[in-house]
Amino acid sequence: MRTYCIFFILLIVTSTTKAQEFYSYEKPIAISLYSEALRDTVQLEITLPTELKEQTNTAYPIIYLLDRQLSSNYQYNLSTIEYLSTLQWMPNAIVVGITFYRKNRNSWTNPNATGGKADDLILFLEKELNAELKKKYPVSDFNLLIGHSRTAIFSSYALSKRPDFFNGVIANSVSNFDFGDKYQQNQFEDFLSTIGSNAHKYYYYFSVGEQSYGDLHESSVDTLNAYLNAKKLPENFEWKYYKHQVAHDITPGVTVANALSEIFKEYGRRIDICFQLAKGSRTKVPWNDFLGFYATLSADLGFKIEPSVLFYNSIASDYYNDYNGIYGENRLGFTLEVLLKAIEKYPKNFEYYSWIGEIYMTRKEIEKGNEYLNKAIELINKDTSISDLDRTYYLNEIEALRKLE
Repeated sequence: MRTYCIFFILLIVTSTTKAQEFYSYEKPIAISLYSEALRDTVQLEITLPTELKEQTNTAYPIIYLLDRQLSSNYQYNLSTIEYLSTLQWMPNAIVVGITFYRKNRNSWTNPNATGGKADDLILFLEKELNAELKKKYPVSDFNLLIGHSRTAIFSSYALSKRPDFFNGVIANSVSNFDFGDKYQQNQFEDFLSTIGSNAHKYYYYFSVGEQSYGDLHESSVDTLNAYLNAKKLPENFEWKYYKHQVAHDITPGVTVANALSEIFKEYGRRIDICFQLAKGSRTKVPWNDFLGFYATLSADLGFKIEPSVLFYNSIASDYYNDYNGIYGENRLGFTLEVLLKAIEKYPKNFEYYSWIGEIYMTRKEIEKGNEYLNKAIELINKDTSISDLDRTYYLNEIEALRKLE
């Protein structure tokens, strides 16, 4: 009898597995895209979830990770997204890195009304880039901006200007509306006065270092914090202020993980909530309760969240192991019911077929057991990403399951 831990499939990486830069994401793809709105070429880097090639019905949120040219912060925060995604605390996303060269960083981050091209950049993101992404990938309507300093100021402005497109901002070492700019403050006030009737939440997480550590934005960001504390804010506007004892350039590295964890905290808790739902329904698998929770979570975040590999692994493991004897004689039947649902969504996952075959063998339903074990073998032999050593191990494990007969 095997014991499945919650993160079995997600976290196992053997020394013989083909090395890759990330586990949950593919190697980034660098592209150039000419923008009619900006009348300039934008340098981009697209990082895709590894599971995308196996998924046809999952639409992914987009995270715009600005300042790709600041390599240390950019790579660190890309790795932060990989880390949180792999541990299933946040959903997989399509990450778009955008380069801001010295010649355009100021102009692209100042509103058109004050002589810049920020409105043109917003138009590029909303219309041109989004259209290109939708041609190639399944993208949701959730768009999150992550910026630092000038691009944090731009991100704040973009959220206030187009709340019908952007859902949130992580603004590292930002300022109070570009150091007190009245045009941007008025725009933000208009944003706050209109979003209350919208169905989904808006996320505004901002940070600063301290002046004594070299962040000259401190006093300005303090006034932004005071401004928000003094206002009656819409219930669907979620915000948080982080102040760190670090320099200006360090703020992205110490802010982004905290902010993403906060924004997606209910997503991160979803398995524990589903465990509670399962334990409250001892005579049947509570599919309606599971799906109802996922629907609520989707409405809250503003894009569709569906049960993932982690959900099926975890709930099946809870039933299968049943250390406290909660499910009694239903233990294997519930496990099987969950796994059969799992292969509807993940038909190429050999682990599920192997596990189903084991359960049928345990129940002395030999013909069905062999059917699913043979399917597992077929999938293992077709999977070119599996090393020869691992393939031998998996195949031997399956042959051992036949002895349960």
